[in-house]
Parts: sequence; structure tokens; C-alpha cells
Amino acid sequence: MSISSSLTGWHSRATPYPDNFTPTRSALKLAVLRNSPVEPEGFTLALFSTPAKIAVDAAGKVLTVRDDDFSNLLALAGSLKDLPDANNFRNTWVVAQPMTSRPIDRILVPVDPEDGSGNRPGYKETSVQGHDGVKTELRRPVGDMQDLPPSLMNLVSSVLEAREKDGDRDVGTINRVKAVLGDVF
Repeated sequence: MSISSSLTGWHSRATPYPDNFTPTRSALKLAVLRNSPVEPEGFTLALFSTPAKIAVDAAGKVLTVRDDDFSNLLALAGSLKDLPDANNFRNTWVVAQPMTSRPIDRILVPVDPEDGSGNRPGYKETSVQGHDGVKTELRRPVGDMQDLPPSLMNLVSSVLEAREKDGDRDVGTINRVKAVLGDVF
């Protein structure tokens, strides 16, 4: 079974975290933000490694993620370092879509600022504009790639599960996570 197929439903398998949670930068493993005309500073997901394998979803719900789901999400995020740079603002891979102004999903993977591997202070950022879970053709090639790489397609499809639940938003939790992210907006 592929990582992407095993991740399907990861959000519904996660369980509510029973205790209070205070996010810290040192425990942050992955953050996904969304920029769109409707939501210019949107938040989708953050994964933290302590005190448990924690996800904070788009509604601000704090969840405990299954070990295999947590590992698989981080494996997909880690694979992005092997992709060529898109050579544009926020390293954005643009899917060819008939409409403009499609949402941009921004994936931020924390890096050691000392090793210089990040393209913004403290993070390796890779973004996708126009993801719909179906189309993969890029508006402009990235290197010799004509299509969105499967790892990037699968990661964005998987993390967007964190946006699927309706209901009340815990704005306080979302703001605490955003504060940990620093100057990324």
C-alpha cells in the first residue's frame, strides 16, 4: 500500500487530545497555510512532536494522530527537499487551471537555520497553487517536470483533510500556533 492511500482518512482516525496544549517552535514538524482571496492568511494544519504526536487542524482542534499517519505525513513532507526549486515567489508550483486566483497551499517544513537549507528563515517552503486533487499539469515546467510530482500532490491532498470538518473554530488555538510560526504571513 502506498503512503498516500494509507493516509486517506488520517484526520478522521485522529482522536481529540485530552489535555491542554501549548504549541512550541521546537516541537513543530510541519505547518500548512492557505492563501486565497477569501482567506489571505489561512491556516490548515500544524504537526507537533511533543507532548504526543499532535495535529492542530484548520478549526483549531487539537488531535492525537496515529503513529503511522504522523510518520507518513512527515515522510511526504521530508520528500519535498528532493524536488527542484520552482524559482518563483514562495517556491510555488502552479497547476494549470482554467481559472485564476486559485488557493495557494503553503507547506512549511522547519529546518535548522544554521544549515542554510531553508528558503525563508527557519523553514523550507514549498507551495502549490490550484490543487484540486485531480489535475497535475503545471502551467510552466519546473526544471524538466511538466506535472506536479506525486509526493507533492499526495501531501497536499492529505493535509487538506484537516479542512473538511465544519463547526466552531477555536481561534485562540489557531492564533497560538500562528504565533509559534513567526513571520510567515
